[in-house]
Amino acid sequence: MKPLLLAAVLAAAPATPQKPPAPDAGLAQAAQPSLTVPGGKFLRARSGNTAVAQMFAPGIAELSLAEKRVAWSLTLAAHAGEDIALDQLGWKLVPAKQLLEGVWLFGRDAQSAASGFDGKLADYLLRFYGHGGNHDSTTGQKFVPAFTAEQLAAGASRALKAGAPWTVKDEAALQAWLQDLKPTLFDASFEPQLTSKAPPPGQDLLTASSNTAYGPGVTQKDLVGFKEKYPLNSRVVKENGKLTEQVFRAGTPDGKVKPGLYAKELSRVIAHLQEAMKSAEPAQKAALGKLVRYFQTGSPKDWDAYNIAWLKVDPKVDANLGFIETYVDPRGHKGQWEGLVNYRDTAENQIMVLMGQKAQYFEDRLPWPQKYRRKKVSLPVAKAINLITSHPEPPAGINLPNEQHIREKYGSKSVMITNVMDAASAVTRLPLALEFSRTAEDREQAQKYSVTARKWLVAFHEVLGHASGQVDPKLKGQSPSVFLKEYDNTLEEARADLVALWHAFDPALAELSPDHEAIARQMYRDFLVEGLTNLRRVEEGNAFEEDHQRGHHMTVTFLEEKGAVKQVTQDGRTYLVIPDYAKMREAVGELLSKLMVIKATGDYEGIRALVQEKGIHFDPKLRDEVARRVKAVDVPTVLLLNSPRVIPVLDAKGALVDLKEDTTQAFVDQHLERSLLGRLSPAEASRVAAKVAGSPDAVREAFKELGPDTAPAPTPAKKGAAPVKSTP
Repeated sequence: MKPLLLAAVLAAAPATPQKPPAPDAGLAQAAQPSLTVPGGKFLRARSGNTAVAQMFAPGIAELSLAEKRVAWSLTLAAHAGEDIALDQLGWKLVPAKQLLEGVWLFGRDAQSAASGFDGKLADYLLRFYGHGGNHDSTTGQKFVPAFTAEQLAAGASRALKAGAPWTVKDEAALQAWLQDLKPTLFDASFEPQLTSKAPPPGQDLLTASSNTAYGPGVTQKDLVGFKEKYPLNSRVVKENGKLTEQVFRAGTPDGKVKPGLYAKELSRVIAHLQEAMKSAEPAQKAALGKLVRYFQTGSPKDWDAYNIAWLKVDPKVDANLGFIETYVDPRGHKGQWEGLVNYRDTAENQIMVLMGQKAQYFEDRLPWPQKYRRKKVSLPVAKAINLITSHPEPPAGINLPNEQHIREKYGSKSVMITNVMDAASAVTRLPLALEFSRTAEDREQAQKYSVTARKWLVAFHEVLGHASGQVDPKLKGQSPSVFLKEYDNTLEEARADLVALWHAFDPALAELSPDHEAIARQMYRDFLVEGLTNLRRVEEGNAFEEDHQRGHHMTVTFLEEKGAVKQVTQDGRTYLVIPDYAKMREAVGELLSKLMVIKATGDYEGIRALVQEKGIHFDPKLRDEVARRVKAVDVPTVLLLNSPRVIPVLDAKGALVDLKEDTTQAFVDQHLERSLLGRLSPAEASRVAAKVAGSPDAVREAFKELGPDTAPAPTPAKKGAAPVKSTP
């Protein structure tokens, strides 16, 4: 499948800026791929080395009316928090998004065929939305647009004249705004790394990272001895030279808890959650009530109370909402906003049910010291799901909550996300498994077993990997992350993968397939393929920054050093091969045991040495070879996933009477609609969603009617204080 250039579909530009083409004209539609599912094709668009794949959720039609109402309200709650996530990734990303959206809707170029501006803007918007900002979501490296600052300024002027809903109302104010955002958008050397785990000389993990977990001027040294009361949901800043926490909370209705950072957005989230509670079953309603309380107070105790209640319910429609994953924070403490809404996929549930039922069996057979095995594993909630919506880009599986003290006492929920895995397997994983298989026999096995092997690995990773083991009493109830610091996430992702590899050959898996050993061998081979193909994501330099990639590279390097994996070059192509599967499993067990002991005892120096020696640096020549091979077989390097659009059907009184799935909406269009709906009340969001579903032009008009959200602030930040922001 060859990529179609974005510019090719933008030749028919509008005659006047007041009437631009429908937004979906900005995405190139790809040729039909060979793998399809009912209702449409996976591959939707290509832009260079980036592809957009469609997720499908046909089970929405089978939900009850009450479940559809819950699903819709939770989806709106997820949208309402998206600007929080964006603001967490950069000081001026929310106003940058407002600018770009206004230009896209109101200021495209009537002469685009000559200037190429519209195509370049579409390309940048696709990446900006897909990565949640202007840094690659995997490598953390900054990307800049192909259009110039002058082209953007011209588009902004056209948009202003056409009525773009910005606070700036004249050309002088617009130019000041553009100048303020210019470094953020166009300077690759300005805030170049989202999360820096290897800071340059003169900087530390915090000052070298462009995310906003810590205010300007806050250093690692400043935090020594500083006790955070809200470690997951606050920003640490300096005010008058003193450290303080800006807590993410809406405030309580009685005024006893004052509003904090992101109060406006969280109040919108709360309104949608309260709407969901009206249709939720009693146990889920109670859990959602506790989540509302947490968003009001920001209290860690309220977060724990919600997680415990959430673990005790297993509704068909569920969600992960809150400040959850800590990968963006270089210290591994601050949670990024996450909004994932899903429903149970009963057709794919067999492996999850087996692993949940046999959790104690598998825990007893882990290779680490017995004192770090859990003696009484709480039966985990393990299920296959399909996503309805997701921010940020979704993973293949999830295991939550992350809090170790809750996991050990109450268990966890583990999910395998079927519609994510189906799309990724079709567009990237299976083609790469075939390309990096050395022999015809290996390619035949990959074609037959690779998709299943991936599902098994994810299931083990989530159900048994993250949920396994217990820590040493000497930690006195504290989370291992307190001790392992910036290496905690790297260790945990590697450990969960190794649990999957360790259990892959267990005879209990014969219950799932008579070919279980062939599937296990394919899992091993695919793990090594990913070890090679991860290299192509780091286009510059010779080091990994992202936790999953560091953990994977550390594991592959360890296996090579143990002689369990060999590099073989054949016809100028490098392959990682397994001479003896039993020997590889033995090495897997050795590293897994080592990592568990490090986690259980909080051994910072132990994990630091492993990651520094084996998990960071790679041979750039091998990376260049891998990149050439991937390009030659036309497999995209970056895969972005388009959520299924859900459309409310309303009665005459505005009540939701049905929820429809639509998989024809283009990627940029979907995110524009999410930006719009995220700012509205429950009733208004439903009304507008139903209206824009019938007319693409209605999105443009709805933005105009809504007006500006907050004013852009061109005033630069003063050193030692958080910037004056146009976000909450």
